[in-house]
Amino acid sequence: MKLDLESRPLPNAARVIPPQAIVWQGKPERAAWLVLFGAFFVCIALSALVPTLGYQFVRFSADTQTASLQAIGVTKEGDTPVRVNVPNATLPIAIKEPAPVSENYTIVTDKTDSSRGFLTFFDYSTATILPNTRLTLLEMRRPRFGWSDQPNLVTVEQAIGTVRYTIPPTWKHEGNPDGRPLQFLVRTPNFDAWLNPGGSYLVNVTDASSEIVVREGNAIVQSRDGSRQRSVGLSQRIVAQSGAPLGDLLPAAKDLLQNGAFTQTITCDPNEIGPWRCYSDQGGDGGNVNGSIGIVNAGDRRAVQIKRVGSKQNSAITGIRQILDRDVSDFRTLNLSADVRVDNQDLSGGGYQSTEYPLILHLTYKDVNGDQHEYFHGFYAQNDANNPHENADLIPRAQWIPFDSSNLLASLPFKPFRIVSAEIYASGWDYESYVSNVRLTAE
Repeated sequence: MKLDLESRPLPNAARVIPPQAIVWQGKPERAAWLVLFGAFFVCIALSALVPTLGYQFVRFSADTQTASLQAIGVTKEGDTPVRVNVPNATLPIAIKEPAPVSENYTIVTDKTDSSRGFLTFFDYSTATILPNTRLTLLEMRRPRFGWSDQPNLVTVEQAIGTVRYTIPPTWKHEGNPDGRPLQFLVRTPNFDAWLNPGGSYLVNVTDASSEIVVREGNAIVQSRDGSRQRSVGLSQRIVAQSGAPLGDLLPAAKDLLQNGAFTQTITCDPNEIGPWRCYSDQGGDGGNVNGSIGIVNAGDRRAVQIKRVGSKQNSAITGIRQILDRDVSDFRTLNLSADVRVDNQDLSGGGYQSTEYPLILHLTYKDVNGDQHEYFHGFYAQNDANNPHENADLIPRAQWIPFDSSNLLASLPFKPFRIVSAEIYASGWDYESYVSNVRLTAE
């Protein structure tokens, strides 16, 4: 007979008893106390945790909101210059009539002047979207419960282009029934800007920089890496160049002209690279004597000299031109200023048709319909022949005189929408004139 020794149970003396069984064996009251204290502490934790979680839920819970987008400036039948990229959609949606837009929608305008959008947020804040702009709505939310102390939230990402934001003061209305303050954040490639209520702000983003102009109110601007933060107040602006730290505060008004102080030389070489280009026009009277353009040191300033001699009473135009092609529709003021001087003039007044002066400041611009117009202002030092002299000033000979056009956006019969070019020229027979510190200031 074969014995299966391996299957036999071990005697009680040889059995292995776990240590914990030894500890608690015969002491059930210890386990009871442990369970009791454990339940007590769990109860306390839940008593504290549940109200805390409930409070946090009530405080931070928010409902997403929508905004209304409308295309403005559409001038031709069939134009669809404002489009919306919708998440998970294959094609953008063209916008003409007011339409709701939600979080994560991206608004895109093209480069044409008619491509503009007007966005109204749930709390009545607005964004006027200018051409060639890309704006993404990251967050539009309002606290769900009236007990919450959190503000309304709007966060947008402006990747490129120009947008004017208007943030109304805090007040109770249909879009803000609790009268909550608003946290409005604009994110650009170079900085984050928090726009305070009761203000108007212009944000411009290019491939090279981001800029914010405060027309009313106050904004807090912080570089994207958090290295610098500035408060930008009324009539101030700040610029952040790509790859550079946030700049210093600047006046809101900016000069649209380049080299208006003529610190760079103008040689009139056809191959010259610079903002100002020389030109001449002999007209149709058969003349062939051109004038000259040059940069001179005139006392304490650099100036452009426009000079012509030997004309034999034959008219010609001599001048410089700068192409701007700049949208000015969102500015509130536009001023042309310069220091002017006329040393010599032999054709009296403004010539026979009040168009030939020894010094002329000239702007070419377009109105909102795309029609082209001109702004013209002349200066002369004598009118012995009593010629017509409209749109011009008589100034003392050989003296520097400051000139300021006042606000052209308010004074011109057709409001400028886009500045095409700026010119400084002389027209007539013989002349010698100077101009310095030319500025086309917009704010």
